[in-house]
Amino acid sequence: MTSKRGARRSYRDRGRRDVRTRRIREEVHLCVEGSSEEQYLRALLDHRYPGYFIPKFVGRRGRKRGRKTSLINLLEMARNHEKAMGGAACRAVIWIICDVDQNEVHREALECWRREVDRHRSALQSAALEGWLLQHFDKPRRPSTAAEAIELLSVEWPRYDKGCDIPKWLIQRTDEARRREKQLLKGQDNSGAWPVERSSQMPALIGYLDERARRRGWQACG
Repeated sequence: MTSKRGARRSYRDRGRRDVRTRRIREEVHLCVEGSSEEQYLRALLDHRYPGYFIPKFVGRRGRKRGRKTSLINLLEMARNHEKAMGGAACRAVIWIICDVDQNEVHREALECWRREVDRHRSALQSAALEGWLLQHFDKPRRPSTAAEAIELLSVEWPRYDKGCDIPKWLIQRTDEARRREKQLLKGQDNSGAWPVERSSQMPALIGYLDERARRRGWQACG
């Protein structure tokens, strides 16, 4: 009778994972305004790039639904994060994600922070994140205020609420939303610290993530 001992894993190897097929997820450093931005970005990383990235939210943790902070506070949190983490954070790209609503007074501070080093980046929404989410629907609108953006999104998505989970079907329409942003801009440069009126700079972050993921074998679906 042939022994089957050769087919068994040795005692030393038991319990070990096969690291050859396990992908190490890359950290994405994000400094966000509120829970809505955090939920959207979690869904984006989970559904568009499954297994490729893990979010590392900079600053205060455990935000309550509807809570948000100003741009100047985000800049301070980003700086504190770099100081606390030392060399590792100094090599990491940090993205600030927020609305322009009520943040115009801090525009110069953001411009200064971005000029310090190329790793300081931002993606702002004019006027609010909900304006960007609207571009994922069949009848997108271009709100001029945060309140209008929420009102219009509630018509298209009655169950929407600040800080709610973002469904996979919305993330699957990301490329359509990016196409609509491109149509709005008509060749205008939207890479500065402040976005073109009624536009979103979220495509800049998505383009960055696409490039990072492609280097590791990711391919966009659809």
